[in-house]
Amino acid sequence: MSTPLVSELMDHAIVIAKPKDIVSKIISDMKDYKVWVVPVINENGKLVGTLSYRDLLERRISLKSKVSSAMSPPYSINQDSDLIKAMAKILTLKVRALPVVDSGMNLVGILTREKILRYLVNGKLLPRITVSSIMSKPAITIDANEAVARAKWLMIRHGITRLPVLESSKLYGIVSMRDIVERLYYASIPRRSRRGDVVGTEDDILAAPAKAIATTPVITVSESDDVYTAVNLMLDKGISGMPVISGESVVGVISSYDVIRAVIRPYEEIPVEAKLAEIDEDVKPLVEKVISNYIAKINRMTNVIDMKINIKKYEKGGEEKRSKYSVHIMLKDNADTYTVNEVDWDPVNAVRYAFETLIKRIEREINRTRDIKRRGRLRGGPPGE
Repeated sequence: MSTPLVSELMDHAIVIAKPKDIVSKIISDMKDYKVWVVPVINENGKLVGTLSYRDLLERRISLKSKVSSAMSPPYSINQDSDLIKAMAKILTLKVRALPVVDSGMNLVGILTREKILRYLVNGKLLPRITVSSIMSKPAITIDANEAVARAKWLMIRHGITRLPVLESSKLYGIVSMRDIVERLYYASIPRRSRRGDVVGTEDDILAAPAKAIATTPVITVSESDDVYTAVNLMLDKGISGMPVISGESVVGVISSYDVIRAVIRPYEEIPVEAKLAEIDEDVKPLVEKVISNYIAKINRMTNVIDMKINIKKYEKGGEEKRSKYSVHIMLKDNADTYTVNEVDWDPVNAVRYAFETLIKRIEREINRTRDIKRRGRLRGGPPGE
């Protein structure tokens, strides 16, 4: 595969925010320009954070809040990096777009998954394989009558951005992260409703059935279609993913992430040593997916230098013969080395508890460092080391 530089593929960032901007204005721009990731820059044009629909869904804040209260730490790709590195970083971070910077961390553009897909299609660089071979399966779905609150929970828990909505086991519609965020953030704004709108308070929207906010009819692809068919459909319709159908059943979901993963074998940019030998084979795929989602989240928070994950199984005596699982995580970043231990009867829960504890510790360190720098600026001197 030829490897163009990021600077040759990137686009101009249409929506850019500053830490003191008001969230409502940025959400409005995101909706108008169909932008999922917004770079946040300081007065000197340097990248200081990112704001995405994922941030807005996870950190429910007031529309009058400043962007600084909702944004994530900055992640980016250098303009002189090649496409292979950019695709690998998108896989590692699980993001829709990468802010592009120069050597001084000045924002110079943005590289989206869509732009990468278009390059791969035009260059005939996609593998000649069927959708079924790369789709994410089984599909995580929601019943049409289940609450929007559950849809929100499922997206956050599984690190996904869309849910096929089923009614009587058949595909009814699809709900995206954008659908939920926009309705929640505009719940408090007095406005004239249009036919079909779900209106009311935030609690009313969260309690509404998923089908009330679902998009119909749904754009789908067959499991027997080739990848080029799926990608061309995504690009033509301006979507990043869709349900995969076999007969009347939803058998999976394919996204631009899955396509990029098929083009370049996913690898972590950090050395991750994971010992999962003692996990039962039927549970191991779910444990691996949970670990992958948390690694992506942590990578968006800090620069990870090293990480080790060890899961041990302990048999309990007696008639029950239940097993407990101990999860040990060691993570090293530029600021500190963190160690976490959690135990639970369920290996998936043990992994979740361990990573949630780790994330809280990383967040405390990030906030502590930010406070030190802020106090240094208030004193008129250089930021604290």
